[in-house]
Amino acid sequence: MRKTLIFILAFFVVIGLVVSLEALKIRDFNLLENPVRSPIPSATPIVYPKSYINPTPTPTAKPLSFKELNNFYGPCIYLPTIMYHHIENADVAKAGGFTALNVTTSFFVTHLQYLKDHGYITITPDQIVNFFDQGISPPAKSVLLTFDDAYVDFYVNAYPLLKNLGFHATVFTPTGLVQNNGYLTWDQISEMANSGFIYFANHTWSHKSVSVAKDIVSKEISTADSQLSDKGLNQSKIFAYPYGNPSDFAVSFLGQSGYKLAFTTRPGSTLCKKQRFILPRVRVGNAALSAYGF
Repeated sequence: MRKTLIFILAFFVVIGLVVSLEALKIRDFNLLENPVRSPIPSATPIVYPKSYINPTPTPTAKPLSFKELNNFYGPCIYLPTIMYHHIENADVAKAGGFTALNVTTSFFVTHLQYLKDHGYITITPDQIVNFFDQGISPPAKSVLLTFDDAYVDFYVNAYPLLKNLGFHATVFTPTGLVQNNGYLTWDQISEMANSGFIYFANHTWSHKSVSVAKDIVSKEISTADSQLSDKGLNQSKIFAYPYGNPSDFAVSFLGQSGYKLAFTTRPGSTLCKKQRFILPRVRVGNAALSAYGF
């Protein structure tokens, strides 16, 4: 009897295994015929937002009107001070590496002719001093012509044209560079000063920035002042900052040394008494003067 029961149990186990195997075969067949596909995502992919910088806008300083300048720093006068460096032919300037500081001789001729044709009058710096200190106004349509660094091409190319037209000009002279290659000689300076058309002013001794140590700045200004004075030059005490930027010490030292005016390279044409040591200029280039507001 016991053997019979074991036989029956074994029979049902075998039948169960067979049925299970058949079921697996059917499932695998269905998978091959109808494979399960990965679901297609329906959500929009995540897009990380871009960084947007929204800085607080910095207000641009509005230039003061002539009336405002006159109220704050006056008395003021509208008097363009034109700034030149080299006056040379383009090919020479290119070969010498000073194209950026050069106005070609041909353009310079057009500038002078424009000033003449439009009734401008070239003045000397002492006329600005007289306006500040005595209230004596320069003629209408006055303009101050300035040339920085005392290059020899001023004598060769600019001076004959200026003299022929009866135009005045001011040359800011680094006295320690005089007699060096590419610069004026003292004989040339004397000749032009004696003509009555050209004024020579202080531009330090070695064209040193006034942002250096105070003792160096004072020596640079004082040495040039002495050299010019010894030759009877710069009696009106006029100065221009090398590289165009003033310093608090230089402004103070110039005032204590009896100087009357000092010019920067800051743009502008309004000259004011209370800004007499930071006066602006108009830098011009190889374009018609009308392009600069004349």
